[in-house]
This record gives sequence, C-alpha cells and structure tokens, in this order.
Amino acid sequence: MRAMGIVCAAAVSVGSAQIVQQLQNGGDFAFKFNGADYRITGAANFEESFNPRPVFKLEFADLNNDGVALDILLDLRPFANIDRQVPLFATVISDSPNEAVIRWSGTDNPNICVEVSDDGFSASILITEVRGVLTGRVRRVACQADPYNTLGRNIHLEIVKEGGDPQNNLYVKANLFCVQNQFTEIEVNVFNLRWAASGGGLSKRIGNLNGDCVVDDADLLQVLFNFGSNDAASDTNGDGAVDDADLLVVLFNFGSTL
Repeated sequence: MRAMGIVCAAAVSVGSAQIVQQLQNGGDFAFKFNGADYRITGAANFEESFNPRPVFKLEFADLNNDGVALDILLDLRPFANIDRQVPLFATVISDSPNEAVIRWSGTDNPNICVEVSDDGFSASILITEVRGVLTGRVRRVACQADPYNTLGRNIHLEIVKEGGDPQNNLYVKANLFCVQNQFTEIEVNVFNLRWAASGGGLSKRIGNLNGDCVVDDADLLQVLFNFGSNDAASDTNGDGAVDDADLLVVLFNFGSTL
C-alpha cells in the first residue's frame, strides 16, 4: 500500500499537459542572468551595471499554498553578495499546449544589516524592503541537452524575458552604514534585466532516470539492475533505497514522453 501511494503521488499527465504543467513537472529550471543596470538614489546617487552571472538552478515549490507549485526563492547572492532569498510567487498569465506566460513577483522585508558588494558599489547597508518581478514567456522546443548544463537532464522548454522594466525589475529600500534615519536612506532600482532560462523535460521522480525525454526500457533496466541498492541515480523518491516503490513509479509512468 505504501508503494502504491508513492506511485500515485508521482504519476503525472505528461503528453497532453499544458505548458505550465509541463514546466511544473520538471521541478526546477536553469536561470541565466545576462546583466542589468541599476540606479541608486537618496543618500547616494549614481548609476552602474551588473555583469552577467554564472547559471544557477531555481527549484519550484508551492510557497503560498495556492495549488500551483511554480513559486521560487530568488537568491540575492549572485547579484550583490546578499545572503537572502526573496520569495517570488507565480501567476499564470496565459497557458496553451505550446506556450505560456508566467509572472513571478513578491516582497520581502528582511530588516538586516549586510555588506553589499557588486561590480561598482560596496557598503554596509540596512535592507528594509526588497521587491522583485520576473515575467517570462515559456516556449516548447525540441527535446535537447540542457544548454546551461545545470539540471542533469534533457529539457524541452525555454524561457525568455517577456515585457520591459515594469514586468522585470528589482527594487531595494535600505539605509547606508546600517543607520536608519532620513539622511541615510537609499533606493536601488534594478532595470533593463537581461535573462533567459531552460526547463521542462521529465524528472527522475516520475521514472525518467537517465534524463532523456521518455520513460522507457532504459529506465526500467536501470531500476532492475540496481534493485536492493542505495544507488541515488535509480532512487526515484529519494528515500535512500532502490525498491518496489521505484520500480512501480517507472512501470506506472512507462511510455510517458513529451
């Protein structure tokens, strides 16, 4: 009964799913930040640019319990070396079998003093508010290797920036020197964001163990050859054992493709 419950939880509709469901089935996506401009006003006034950053993975979750597991935690460390994650909640603007538009937005009030450094600015600041929004157009592409070599599986969805600054920006309200008064207040507006991403594919949790775009004989044989072991690559549910639960996941989803 336990194994069957795991199978039922893992089973997903793949072939006929809309793009939003296909993106969600992947469980995460690779995010490539290609640069942006930012403007600081208030106690300091200047404008600079962010250089591109290394690709990083953003995992999906249902952070606001609305039944859509596409929310993300945006890590600020790659941007300004700030050890903080801002929750961005997903809103589906449109969805179809071949294309979707999704907006991620959220606000955080950390009230923390940090040492911020980036390509043109370094200071101790008290961050009191962070607001962010990213809007992407998700499009189906041919099943292919992850172009960013980050997800460990093939992908079939690309995400490109949708809209201008109102739909893609980051705002920070803070105080210089971590002293909170009207003379140290600054606002940081990050604009002209340039980014792209990739995702989709079939995840290991539904039995696609080798990362291609189909659950087939290769996945079944991998489970059978490693049955009874703790081989992580063959463990669909992450419980530390390759057992009947993993075998049933592959069998239940056998033939699933994109």
